[in-house]
Amino acid sequence: MLKKPPGYRDPAAPSPAAPRPLPPAFRQPGKPLPQQRHRRPRRSYCCRVCCWASAVALVLGTLLAVAAGLAYLWFQPRLPSFRLESLNATELRVVASPDGTLLDAAIKVGILATNPNGRIVLEYGDGDARVAVADDDGDVSVGAVAITGFEQGRRNRTVVRFAAAAKRVPVDEVAGARIRAGFRSKEVRFGVELRTKVGLQVGGKSTGKVLIRVGCSPVSLNQGVSGGTPPKCLVYLFSWINLH
Repeated sequence: MLKKPPGYRDPAAPSPAAPRPLPPAFRQPGKPLPQQRHRRPRRSYCCRVCCWASAVALVLGTLLAVAAGLAYLWFQPRLPSFRLESLNATELRVVASPDGTLLDAAIKVGILATNPNGRIVLEYGDGDARVAVADDDGDVSVGAVAITGFEQGRRNRTVVRFAAAAKRVPVDEVAGARIRAGFRSKEVRFGVELRTKVGLQVGGKSTGKVLIRVGCSPVSLNQGVSGGTPPKCLVYLFSWINLH
């Protein structure tokens, strides 16, 4: 029988068992035992966090939408409306001078503000009003006046009155002639603009105010004095978003 060479391993022999760790008595001092590495399921943890955050956001959004819908049904908010109540020119004179054609004017205006809400109080801040003579060659400013803020109750109608005046405003000679003729025939037209801030008061608590601009189309003296029904004034949010 031939001798097996050194390192020979019989294929039919069972595989040798893994070496066991040495007992503490035979372990080298200061050398720790080998530890197995465990991988944390980071991807699964992130997915759970995203799912919970999405669910919470969805629930909060649904609750806010339901609350807003109920508040709308309860308060039924409506936009305030404005109408030019009166317009009267106590003075309108066009004179020729060495400096050119000059305009002197004094206008009294009344704007009707209506709050149609039955559960909401409107709060108006201080603002300013401007009056201009409408002409084909361009409007001629008559002046601007300050408007004091006020509080408007539920289902209330308030007339805001003010007077604007201008002295020695230079105008074109042709435009001055048209304004003079229009004043005599009461067909001269005036445009009115009001800038202010408005907020809401619900249950004794006030909200912040936002800037609005109220623009009234040019109206003749015949419409303003005779007590006719001039068109409603347009309301713009932040001076450029047309609300109605």
